[in-house]
Amino acid sequence: MHIESELYSALLEVGVPKERAERVTDALAKSTSQHYATHAAAMATKADIEALRADVFKALNDQTWKLAGIVLAGMGFVVAALKLLP
Repeated sequence: MHIESELYSALLEVGVPKERAERVTDALAKSTSQHYATHAAAMATKADIEALRADVFKALNDQTWKLAGIVLAGMGFVVAALKLLP
């Protein structure tokens, strides 16, 4: 709240009434808090990123095993087809 106290002092020095200076600094503090709260709600936390990373890793791992199964099944079909040829 250093900015608000500096602003409050500066307003008093230039002759702004105390009540008005308090309202201005309170409005600034409230606006700043709302601004940061709005952005904080939209930002990802470290935990969010770690969870996403884990989900992506799991999905890639699952796809790798599915692809391996498809390749092995395809190889099995090829071997079976070769055994059927004269």
